Amino acid sequence: MEKSIRLVLTGLALLWIFPSHEGLAWGPVGHRLVAHVAELNLDPEVRIRIRREFNIKHLASVANWADGVKKSKHPPDVLHYTNIAFGQRTYRQERDCPRKRCVTEKIKEYQRMLADTGQPWIKRWEALKFLVHLVADVHQPMHLGYARDRGGNDIPVIWRGRRSNLHKVWDSGFIALRGGTEWQYARILSRLIPPARKKDWSRGSSEDWTNESRALVLDYGYALEFEGGRRLSSAYIQRGRKIIERQLQRAGMRLAYVLNRIFK
Repeated sequence: MEKSIRLVLTGLALLWIFPSHEGLAWGPVGHRLVAHVAELNLDPEVRIRIRREFNIKHLASVANWADGVKKSKHPPDVLHYTNIAFGQRTYRQERDCPRKRCVTEKIKEYQRMLADTGQPWIKRWEALKFLVHLVADVHQPMHLGYARDRGGNDIPVIWRGRRSNLHKVWDSGFIALRGGTEWQYARILSRLIPPARKKDWSRGSSEDWTNESRALVLDYGYALEFEGGRRLSSAYIQRGRKIIERQLQRAGMRLAYVLNRIFK
C-alpha cells in the first residue's frame, strides 16, 4: 500500500515538474523518444561498438532517416506498416505480406543484415538506421490498422478544433512531452518501467509486436467515441495517450533488446 502511494506521488510530482505539451509528432519526436529510451537501456559495450563501428553517437540522430529516404528519387522497397487481412487479429506472412515488404518482415531482414559482418559496411549502416525507425513504427497501433481506411487516414475526426484524421491523431496528437527536452522525457519513460516489466518486454519477435499492436488498434484504436460531430471524446483521448506512452516504452526496450543481441 505504502509503495503504491509513493508511486502515485512520484507520478504526480513528475507531472508538476514536467507539464504536458500536446501535439508533438510520433513521427520525428516519437521516433527520437523511442531511440532515446533504447539508448538508455543499451549495454555499455554495445553503445560503444555502435559509436565506433558506425560513427553514430546517439541513436536519436538517425531515428528519422528512414522517412527521409522514403521521399528520395529512388526510395527503398520498404513499407512502414503491415496490412493484416480484414477480420483477422493475428499476422500470417503468407497471407498478409507475401512479398515481404511490410514492417514486420523488414525488421527481420534488417536484423539479419546488421548481424552479418560479411555484409558491406554501408549495408549494415543502413540496416541499423532502418531498425531504429521500423521497430518504433511497428509499435504505433495505426500502422497495423485496416487497409481499407489506410490505417485510419480515411477516418475524419476533429482534433483541437481542426479537421484531422484518426491516423494523424495517433501519430502526432497523443504524445504529451513532459518536460523541457525529449531526452528528459525519455529518461522519465525509462525510469517509470518496473525492472520486471523491462525484462518481460525485452523479448519476442516482430510478429509478436505486430500482433500486440494489432490487438490495440482493434480493441481501442477503432473503438471510437465522439462528443458532438467528429470530436473525439475525452475518455478516448485519455486511453489513447496511455497506450501511446506505453508503446513508446515498449518500442524503446525492444529496440535495445534487438541491438544488445546483435552486438554482444
